[in-house]
Amino acid sequence: MILEEFRINGDVAIISGYDPGWLKVLSVALAQAGANIVVASPNKEATESAAKEVRHLGNRAVSISLDLTSRHEIEALTEQVIAQFGRIDILVNSQNLQFGKPFLEVSEGEWKQVMENNLNSIFRCSKVVGKLMVKQNAGRIINIVSGAGERGLPNGAVYCASMGGVIQLTRALALEWARENVRVNAVGVGWMENDIEVGQKDPLLNHIPMRRRGKPEDIAPLVLFLASEASSYLSGHVYFVDGGVMARG
Repeated sequence: MILEEFRINGDVAIISGYDPGWLKVLSVALAQAGANIVVASPNKEATESAAKEVRHLGNRAVSISLDLTSRHEIEALTEQVIAQFGRIDILVNSQNLQFGKPFLEVSEGEWKQVMENNLNSIFRCSKVVGKLMVKQNAGRIINIVSGAGERGLPNGAVYCASMGGVIQLTRALALEWARENVRVNAVGVGWMENDIEVGQKDPLLNHIPMRRRGKPEDIAPLVLFLASEASSYLSGHVYFVDGGVMARG
């Protein structure tokens, strides 16, 4: 049962990202609350699989395969969405290319690749879609980031910098677009199940107070909350879903 203030009936949501699990879980969660879904990813099979799940619920769904680092392709995406739906109400950015390497061994090419996928893609999506939201005087942008954006990690300088950039972009845009009724928030995730092979001994469990890794289903209710009018007075925040890790300080 979805409480009325969590309903987003008829809203149009773009779910973008790379991971098939994230795309499907977040698409279905917003669809269950009434949204029509556009799934956008370079992974053509994942986009269609997520869209198919949404259609099974009776909602409209479009799957679009594109390069999320390309401004031209993002602009083409928004034009297609506007042509089919007339508006864009929600944008979920879940781009996350993981990368770990001692900083002194990182090449400039690797730095650029991580920034292009993790930060620049969200910059471009937020700019293109945000322009439409500002014009229609309404919208919600939700960025899925890693807790590494707030905490340093050994051999993770590049990844941490990219996630930190997304967090600061979130806060700045929330201030810049507040009067245009465009809310911008972020969800910070901890260590996830898909980061480790099934059956492999997990050395990180002792660092997670809840003694388990997270999964996309742990994040979906918060994403729905931030996409709905239940969070109408919230903007510029990062909400961590990490089994208590950030509470360690």
